[in-house]
Amino acid sequence: MLEKTDLSPTAVRCLDRQLAEALDLAVWCYHLSDPARCDGDRLMVVVLERLASDLTDLAGAIVPLVGDHGGTIPPLPAHPSSRTDTWVAQLDDDLRQVGMVARLDAMTPGLETSVVRLLSKIAALYQSSRELLLTSLGRAGA
Repeated sequence: MLEKTDLSPTAVRCLDRQLAEALDLAVWCYHLSDPARCDGDRLMVVVLERLASDLTDLAGAIVPLVGDHGGTIPPLPAHPSSRTDTWVAQLDDDLRQVGMVARLDAMTPGLETSVVRLLSKIAALYQSSRELLLTSLGRAGA
C-alpha cells in the first residue's frame, strides 16, 4: 500500500492539489442539488449527489497520502443562477479543467509509477463524471 513517506514532494503537491479540487467540486455538487430539487429535477439531484459522493470518496482516498490539513471545508460557491444550463455548464467546465490538470500532473517527470496511475484514474473519474452530468442533462431536457 502506498504511504505518504513513500512519496516525493512533487507527488505530494500533485495529490494535494487533487484533494483540494475534489473537495471543492463535491461541495459544489451538493450545493447545486438544492436548486435542482426545487426545480423538481430528480434525475439531476441523483446525478449531482452521486458525483458529490464519488468526489468525497476520492478525497478520502487521497487524504492518507497527503495528510490532513485541519479538515478545512471549502467555502460554498455563490448561489447558482436559476438557469440549470448555466450552472451545469460551469460544473462541466470545472470538471474538464481539473481533469486536464490531473492528466498534466500525471506527466510530471520523476513521479512514482503508482502516483501516475492514481492521477490517471482521477482524470478518468472527472471525464466519466462529465459524461454522466451531460447525459443526465440531455435526458432531462428531452
